[in-house]
Amino acid sequence: QRRHQERGPLVDSEYYMGWMDHWAEPHSVVSTEAVVSQLEKMLSMNASVNLYVFHGGTSFGYKSGANVDDRFHPTITSYDFNAPMTEAGDPTDKYYAIRKTIAKYLPLPPGPVPQPKRKMALGPFKLQRLFGLSELREMLSNSTIAWERPLTFEEVRQSRALVLYDTWVSFLPRDPGALRVPGLHDRGYVYVDDVYQGVISRMDNVYDIMVSVTKGQRLSLLVESQGRNAYGNLNDAKGIVSDVTLSGIRLNNWNITPVDERKTLLGNETTFGVPENTRGFAGFAGFAAFEARFPLQLSPPLDTFLRLDHWKKGAAFLNGFNLGRYWTPMGPQKTLYVPSVLFKDENVLGIFELEQAPCWAPSDPCIAEFVDTPEINATVPLPSSPAFRKRGK
Repeated sequence: QRRHQERGPLVDSEYYMGWMDHWAEPHSVVSTEAVVSQLEKMLSMNASVNLYVFHGGTSFGYKSGANVDDRFHPTITSYDFNAPMTEAGDPTDKYYAIRKTIAKYLPLPPGPVPQPKRKMALGPFKLQRLFGLSELREMLSNSTIAWERPLTFEEVRQSRALVLYDTWVSFLPRDPGALRVPGLHDRGYVYVDDVYQGVISRMDNVYDIMVSVTKGQRLSLLVESQGRNAYGNLNDAKGIVSDVTLSGIRLNNWNITPVDERKTLLGNETTFGVPENTRGFAGFAGFAAFEARFPLQLSPPLDTFLRLDHWKKGAAFLNGFNLGRYWTPMGPQKTLYVPSVLFKDENVLGIFELEQAPCWAPSDPCIAEFVDTPEINATVPLPSSPAFRKRGK
């Protein structure tokens, strides 16, 4: 700072307590010793310091964002940031060490020292299937737009996470044929006649997939926006931003359906079950919506954490409130923070599963539970890409 300003107050306006986390990358940790050592050095110089962040947070809904360098790094739901206070408002060892350091230079405010709050555990609860991709399309048919080319989320005014793209193959392609979507932003779930085929992914630089499809069949892509670029280039349109080709031939004439879970999952009283021709493993591969209804078992309710072991990827809702995204196999986040104020006497837990529900056999753990301990530091797959770091800090 003195290189640019000879006199004036010394200020660190963003002294990082940790860093944000990305899916499939290890939880970011800055040791208490390192934080306290640098803090003490700055305070000894009579510098002003802004601790960022002091209180961890939660990116509820689909607002968690992403970072983009040479790769695309979607951010997890938790914004714990390895902060002195967790997203549930509990002090950590880092908090107490910082408090002790500040006390050497400044008087501490009166009042009790914060203590961790009690949490509650509920369940497990069995979930039941509500509907799959075919029923989703039917429920949202009034929102479908027909267009020659795929439209982006912005062009169809979609601010949420999903858009369904449908087209019918008008020619005889190779079998199997290469489906290529070079402008995929950000993750695509591929279907032929509503049978799940697999995933293409911007995060993994996978933009093509081999599919067995013939003339007259419906080819669908359920595209997920995994988060907008947090800083830098703001021109990060979502959806399909290029031509789509099959065996090198451009696919035209698309039906484009923005997905609003508020019109489907929330308040929907119909249970479609699993069609007879898709029972077994295939019946729960790809997209499906589930719910569990349960009474509150503790009054007054306490904060808690939703745990979705065995589920793959999607979003969770409690009484209509979007708790955020889960991606259990990728980590490092395994639980979603649930504030006590979201609970009612009678509750509805909704799940939008995108890849594979653990529900295809009677013995499968088609369950969810609320636990009293978070897990945001789980093992991630290897190899993991280097965590994105902001330059200059």
